[in-house]
Amino acid sequence: MTKEADEVPELSESEQAKIRAEVRYALIAAREARPPEAPAAPRGRLAQVLDFLSNGFVLLLVGSLITSVLVPDFQRRYDNRKQQVVLMQDCLAQFLLYSNTLWQEYYAVLPLTQRVEIDEDVYLQYVSRIAEIKLRRYDAYAKVVALSVVFQDDAAAAATPTVDKALKDYAIRLNIVSASIDRWLTGLYCTPTTRSHSPCAQFDPTFDAFDEHAKIKAQAVEIGNRGTDDVAAMIVRRINQQ
Repeated sequence: MTKEADEVPELSESEQAKIRAEVRYALIAAREARPPEAPAAPRGRLAQVLDFLSNGFVLLLVGSLITSVLVPDFQRRYDNRKQQVVLMQDCLAQFLLYSNTLWQEYYAVLPLTQRVEIDEDVYLQYVSRIAEIKLRRYDAYAKVVALSVVFQDDAAAAATPTVDKALKDYAIRLNIVSASIDRWLTGLYCTPTTRSHSPCAQFDPTFDAFDEHAKIKAQAVEIGNRGTDDVAAMIVRRINQQ
């Protein structure tokens, strides 16, 4: 093979320009034939929030906030409410002990209903027995009043009956029945029936032991049963609301 055959002939300027034009045309045609790319959808607010929360520093900050502020606050509220329920339950128990003293006093003098009068020894014996019951009652009531403070902070409205007010009204009515028992015992001692004179400076000549005791029984049933149930039910409702 000769040297002239191995050499590639050089292109003229016009041929090179023609080749460049054809390549440019082919690129343009290929670009025009390609389908247009869809524009990227805008990111929603939720996606942006999730991206923000997925940041490690943000997660660390949120975790520290929960463990140092929210969890102790929830725990403190739970402990306070639990303690409040315990105090309310103690108040209910003390109230039932307090209300039961009325029946203790009532039944303490019940054996005397079979008598028309009593002497000084019997009178003093029963006065002493009733005094012991009254002392237990006063002690129980003091505890009830102290524990009832737990109900004073969550009163719905001033017009709504509160446990504190119900306890005070109940105590007034109970003391009225207790005073009636005292008067009945005194009347049984002072009013002469078989005796020629009364050991007391004053007495009620119209006193009838049976009739007066029947009145006391009606009062005791009203306050000792219905009154006690009403106050106890109110306390239970407040406990269940916690």
